[in-house]
Amino acid sequence: MTNRSIIIAGAATAIGAACARRFVMAGDRVILADEDEDALRELAEELSAKGEAAFVTASISNRLHVHNIIAEALETYGRVDGLVNATLHVASGDFIELSEESFDEMINWNLKGAFLISQAACRQMVKQIEQSVEGEADGVIVNILSVEAVTVAADRVAFAASQGGMHQLTKAAALAMSGYGIRVNAVGIGAINSDYMKDFDLKSAKNTVPLNRIGDPEDVAEAAYFLSSPAASYITGQTVFVDGGRLVRSAAADYEEKKS
Repeated sequence: MTNRSIIIAGAATAIGAACARRFVMAGDRVILADEDEDALRELAEELSAKGEAAFVTASISNRLHVHNIIAEALETYGRVDGLVNATLHVASGDFIELSEESFDEMINWNLKGAFLISQAACRQMVKQIEQSVEGEADGVIVNILSVEAVTVAADRVAFAASQGGMHQLTKAAALAMSGYGIRVNAVGIGAINSDYMKDFDLKSAKNTVPLNRIGDPEDVAEAAYFLSSPAASYITGQTVFVDGGRLVRSAAADYEEKKS
């Protein structure tokens, strides 16, 4: 289980960094990928004191950058065993005033990026599986997405569209890769105390959470690690929502509204 080569895309974010720490703690080797070189270097230095970590400055919405991420993993560790995609971009805006450029940007950041990095990681993992003894190699992908893959806000139309796409991409990729034994799942996050929430009112967000607290990046990292582990070996194409009960409350509110 240990000593896997895991790409952490979005490692400069609070959630991505927490995922990187969790995987290194378990004995995995990580490739940190993001656009903030200073943050990546600092995290790599921190993690190298506990295990193995390297980094590459890249945007997963750029095909050539994605190639560089895979190349770095192969040069450093010789293989790719898994991917955690934590590159979640959030933006709000009035639907009527939303520009085509802003919509395209959100889809590129989130959905296109998830497609490019997932496809590249799967291609490499398939090569490894085909060259290995049966049962010797497999692969895992965990996408980090938002509860807005299921529920929506009127001022985040483009974001919701990108999240719904990621939700479906996760399921479709899981089905496409199932014959190789590669599992693809997602962690759907609610109110998490991270840069993801920079445009949100934390007090108001807390009021929507049945558990009455804002989650921590480590809550997401634990779920991501579980989904990558042998403990989840029979789970694929699923999204585990780490949201403090947010979706349950939304469903209950919809039900009560229909009754009244």
